[in-house]
Amino acid sequence: RRVAIRKALDSARSSHLTDPVTGLFHREPFAAHLGRVFTSARARRRPLSLCVLKVVRTEALNRINQAGWLDRALPQVGAMVSRLVRVEDTAASLAADTFALMMPATGTDAARVAAERIAAVIACTAFEAGEGRSPFIIEFNIGVAEMKDGEGPIQLLERAVAGARQSVPV
Repeated sequence: RRVAIRKALDSARSSHLTDPVTGLFHREPFAAHLGRVFTSARARRRPLSLCVLKVVRTEALNRINQAGWLDRALPQVGAMVSRLVRVEDTAASLAADTFALMMPATGTDAARVAAERIAAVIACTAFEAGEGRSPFIIEFNIGVAEMKDGEGPIQLLERAVAGARQSVPV
């Protein structure tokens, strides 16, 4: 069963459902998959967590991006996100600087640890800022939400996004 799931996910990752550069799911296929996984998790009474990683747009990062350096780095960041998740997780691009991670059978605490690990790996990467300029790093705000009674998949996503807006950079 695990091999079949891996093959299915790998085939989806090499289809029109994902960005060919980053390997991240596009928003619409991600939303549809979230709905299916949400329904399955509820029926099985299993946890489901959703994490959102949003790039912190500091003044320094905005200055760097005036020359387009952040925009050039974001596809690399997305590719890193897609490769740093477990095979059973689903990573998506919600916007150029915002990434979502769906983590089935994972509670809030474990999901937060995984998201912080991914953010830490990316924060250890120096991205080019142009000739004569020091490389820059990228930090994230992280939002984590676990499925709860009385809500649907969209509310779960909204809570994770709201958490990323309110969190302290990691």
